[in-house]
Amino acid sequence: MIGVWFKKLKNKITENKNGVRVILYSLLHSVLVYYCLELGNKNPLLNGVLYTILNILTVFVLQSVVYLIVRRRWIASLLTGIPLTVLGIANYYTLVFRNSPISTQDIHNLGTTLSVIDSYSFPLNAFVLGILVFFVLQIAVTVELFKCEKKIKRSLKNTALKNACMVLFCILFMNMVYFAENPIKPRNTFVWSWEDSYYKYGYAASSIEVFQNSVNMIDRPKDYSEEKLAGIAKNAPVKETGEKTPDIILILNETFYDMRDLLDIKTDTEVMPFIDSQKLKGRAVVAGTGGGTNKSEYELLTSNSLQLMPAITPFNYLSFDNANSIVNYAKKLGYSTWGAHCAEALNYERGLVYPKLGFDSVLFREEFGEIQRYGERPYATDEFCFEKLLQDYEKMGDGPRLQYMLTIQNHGGWDLNDESMDTVHSLSDFGEHTALLNEFMSCVKKTDEAFKKLTEYFEKSDRDVIICMVGDHAPSFATEMVDSSSLDVTLALRSTPYVIWSNFDMGGKTVPQNVSMPFLVPMVLDLADMPLSLYYEQLVDLSDKAPVLTAFSLYKTADGEVHNYKDQTAESEDINIYFDMVYNNVADNANRIEKIFEPQRSIK
Repeated sequence: MIGVWFKKLKNKITENKNGVRVILYSLLHSVLVYYCLELGNKNPLLNGVLYTILNILTVFVLQSVVYLIVRRRWIASLLTGIPLTVLGIANYYTLVFRNSPISTQDIHNLGTTLSVIDSYSFPLNAFVLGILVFFVLQIAVTVELFKCEKKIKRSLKNTALKNACMVLFCILFMNMVYFAENPIKPRNTFVWSWEDSYYKYGYAASSIEVFQNSVNMIDRPKDYSEEKLAGIAKNAPVKETGEKTPDIILILNETFYDMRDLLDIKTDTEVMPFIDSQKLKGRAVVAGTGGGTNKSEYELLTSNSLQLMPAITPFNYLSFDNANSIVNYAKKLGYSTWGAHCAEALNYERGLVYPKLGFDSVLFREEFGEIQRYGERPYATDEFCFEKLLQDYEKMGDGPRLQYMLTIQNHGGWDLNDESMDTVHSLSDFGEHTALLNEFMSCVKKTDEAFKKLTEYFEKSDRDVIICMVGDHAPSFATEMVDSSSLDVTLALRSTPYVIWSNFDMGGKTVPQNVSMPFLVPMVLDLADMPLSLYYEQLVDLSDKAPVLTAFSLYKTADGEVHNYKDQTAESEDINIYFDMVYNNVADNANRIEKIFEPQRSIK
């Protein structure tokens, strides 16, 4: 009798010992996964004691959720460890190519990524090798987990109790750390540098914040009042606005960027002499750095700042039914509209979104036919795309015309041509980046030449035409060549060239040297003496007071002072009204005050 009792006691102790080992091995596995994620984020250091522990426990919670489904820890470790390791490697190369981490929004962008992935190379280095080493250690731990779990005798009562405790732990942990009113990990930690958040709080913790923001896609401005906006719309004095309707051509040029803004660089030939010679030019501050074409595209076409939508790719997340854009706005003024991009229609769901923005005619890769390339680069040249634009321009009828072209010539990578194809060469040695610079600047020179040729065509036209061309973002390698810890460098990395050209006299009007992307279209309409909506008027007025409204919580006034949106300044009221209008325009469709966004007519 006593022997039986001791045997049962021994078995109970052994079973509990194996249960404790399972938890410890699971935690060790979570540590290894955590390091894979951090190495993938190019962060070889710990995130501090507190946030290192919180990130490890976040991975453990994810593993535990999977365990509750599959009922085996060793299987749960495989089902979490393998995809998160792959994520770490993919995130590393994503940082190399676009300088922003993978987030939940990239699930929607997978088709876009796959369409250009063959243009890049993926070399092994210490970060990737480190991830692979930690993955091998994960497998070793998983084997030990398998051995321990085989020795555990299970009972329905004990399993139910353990699972209930695990569920309680997961809920309490996630609520206290992320979802409570005052969570341990602060909310809204993203400002002008993604590194500040990811390196301090960790990839897992920062990804939770991105997920939260993507669920709550549009931030409601503090003190937002529909009644206040309705009062503005009702009581706004009717101003004498322009009545002209010239043809409008908008060009968002892929990776069109001036490296002189970032580096002390001399070249053996001028990179963009024609654009440098223009009077109406400057820099547009964009939402992304080293990537983010769709963000720039959205801000250009809608004039809605992404400050209220910090964690999304707009075309993938937002509803564009009954959307306001310059395209729909122009149609209300009697314009025929045309939009094109020489890439697949599925990229960023443009095939679905462009028609909703108001384009009467849309063209994607298939409609372009056989394309002209620059050397071995697989993309259509700007000159080829502009020729297609002109061919269709002549078929658009007698009324006013709006055309929009998103180019692709300058897309990365920038090591695709033989060096003999380069027409621009840096006179300074930038190490491994010199060859990339030469090919990139050679591409930009071709953009300058193509733009000049486009304007020469319209110089001979008897129709009034205004053209605005702007870059979408800097090349991804630019971020590796500078220390982006300062605000000035960050702004330079996010500032792309813009140029405005017309074949008619605009009365000596000027434009700001630095301006945010949402301001460009209202500026073009104002320069062309066209009717303005209250929304566009608000932006034109703001461009004189605070021309740089960033999508990363800061703005710059006309005198160069930098402020946070939370600061109270002389410009705050006008800025707040603009953000209220953005929110009403995007998030509050059922209660949208249409008068704010409709064209106003001149007093006669």
